[in-house]
Amino acid sequence: MIKLHLLFLLCFALLAGSKTAFAQLAEIKPFDTAKNDNAATDRIFADAVKENVLGNTKEAESLFLRFIEAKPNVAAAYFELARINAKQNNAHKAFQHINKAISLDTSNKWYQELNANLFATANKFSEAAEIFAQLAKKYRPNEDYLLKSSLLYQRDNKYAKAIEQYEHLLKERGLDEEILVQINQLYLKSNDVDNAAKTIRRLIEGYPKEGRFYALLAEVYSNNKQEEKAKTILEEGERKFPDEISIQLGLAGYYQSKNNQDKYVEYVNRSIKNTSIDEQTQVALLVSYLQGLQKDTAARASALILTEKLVSRKPQSASLQALYGDLLNMNGKSADAANAYKKSLQIDSSKLNVWQQLLFSLTDKLYADSLVYYSEKALSFFPSSAMLYYLNGIGYSNKTNYPKAIKSLTTAIDYQPEDNKDLLAEMYASLADAYHSNKDFEKADKNFEEALKILPDNATVLNNYAYYLSVRKVRLNDAAQFSKKSLELRPGEATFLDTYGWIFFQQGQYEKARELIQQAIDKNGKDADATLYEHLGDVYYKLNNIEKALQNWNLSKEKNPQNESVLLKIKLKKIDE
Repeated sequence: MIKLHLLFLLCFALLAGSKTAFAQLAEIKPFDTAKNDNAATDRIFADAVKENVLGNTKEAESLFLRFIEAKPNVAAAYFELARINAKQNNAHKAFQHINKAISLDTSNKWYQELNANLFATANKFSEAAEIFAQLAKKYRPNEDYLLKSSLLYQRDNKYAKAIEQYEHLLKERGLDEEILVQINQLYLKSNDVDNAAKTIRRLIEGYPKEGRFYALLAEVYSNNKQEEKAKTILEEGERKFPDEISIQLGLAGYYQSKNNQDKYVEYVNRSIKNTSIDEQTQVALLVSYLQGLQKDTAARASALILTEKLVSRKPQSASLQALYGDLLNMNGKSADAANAYKKSLQIDSSKLNVWQQLLFSLTDKLYADSLVYYSEKALSFFPSSAMLYYLNGIGYSNKTNYPKAIKSLTTAIDYQPEDNKDLLAEMYASLADAYHSNKDFEKADKNFEEALKILPDNATVLNNYAYYLSVRKVRLNDAAQFSKKSLELRPGEATFLDTYGWIFFQQGQYEKARELIQQAIDKNGKDADATLYEHLGDVYYKLNNIEKALQNWNLSKEKNPQNESVLLKIKLKKIDE
């Protein structure tokens, strides 16, 4: 049996009105000259056909016109002229000629087909559909005519007539899933939910061993706000087909809509564990499920256990190992996540997104060597990836190898498309950081300016640029403007408050500096880092409060015992200026 979707393609190719569609009709031989015709006149017809086949349509048209002057009652000549005019997109003349052909020979189905195609090309879909419907009544086989007629009625939103043609097609074919699904869709477009449901019931009765039709029927009810009917159908299907994946997913969706998290998780877990589905579907289900778990700690932990079981059953599945890495990251286990990504890549090294996920899990400075190693390994597979060069540059920055960092970050910018402004601005900002750390302040400033040219409201870039200027004690007014704007964009950001306070410190406005840096510490609470306490200690020193200065320097020392600058301040009880 020809699959329905293949027939759809055939029909729309014919209905598109393209020159190719009409050209294909040239193979049809609807006319043979009568034996008693004048030989010279017949020769004109033969020459016209030859010229048409050779693509000389103007010459062919001229010859056919000469022929009908001599023999005005030969239908085939008008048919050929209609085809020529159709290829030339001259619908008016094409209709004139085909109508004349039909008036001379009402029994020729090729003439009727061309007439229908002309109507379809002119967007007169119902007229075309009616012709195909009449042809379906007269000729066998007629499935092609019935299908074309139904599709054309649909184009004109005449769904009842389209359904009628499909029903005729079912009588010809017998039970056919794809046609019944199409009928169901047409009833739904007509807002006739009852008949849509009855159509799916025909599938359930016709295919008693197929559980998926219960899920399809439930979907009809669910999409039309009849959730309890949907649940009833799904439970009916579950009793008959307890392992049917579509029913399990349908029930998961129902319980999710009712905010019944326990039942939702139960059915999702059953779906994912379902042995009837392939690995690709299994992973897709997990991904879909995980998308809703970002803020649900308990559900994330449950999903992690589930994925661990799946991975233990299929340890050679690269996609499951990668997904396991994602879940480990979601559960704050970046080191374990990196190992899972490595296992995935050992099985299949062709997935750029997995390489990137591995590298993202290694961006902490503790893993600088690994970030450099694996980013360079990834680049051997994807030598034009801007993101891989970027992460390689971050790795070298973390290793304080700034010349190599600058080289990689510059390459990343060269490869990065300009349409992703956020990422491009981030790359320029990272390059600016590397130049600043390498004491090339002019290029650092230039790259910060480039980043802000791309995204002038990037609060992080504004803050970092402002802070570096303040550390260098240059362009402090500009630094203040950048810092102020960053706080307008993200009010109360602790790091930004510290930067703004440090600018005031460099400007000699110590009380204002103390106020802002204290706010930053209060915002961070116990997570306030060593730099904040060192800054606050410096401010108190300038305010001539040595006791408070030492207190904050000692707090900074507790946070970072290796900071030689703080150790010297404590020892000297002053800032070494």
